[in-house]
Amino acid sequence: MRRPKIDDKLTLQTDFGKTDAICVEVLENPAAEEGILLKVMARGPFEQGQQVWIVDRDGSKVGATVENVVQQTIDSEVTLSTVLPT
Repeated sequence: MRRPKIDDKLTLQTDFGKTDAICVEVLENPAAEEGILLKVMARGPFEQGQQVWIVDRDGSKVGATVENVVQQTIDSEVTLSTVLPT
């Protein structure tokens, strides 16, 4: 899986099913070596600490943890922490 860019569409697999997300920010994660923080806009009942999968176009998955959720109308700004394989 390549590192997402701003405005990239992502598919998240959660305990409530698959949902589409749009990447709005990509940051280095100072708490994890080679980790990144992804801020995405997505719909769904996200909760801090929740585990989700980021599904790549080829069907491969990378695990991520919900670090923060900010409710903004129907969509939420969700911050995910993950380490992408190189």
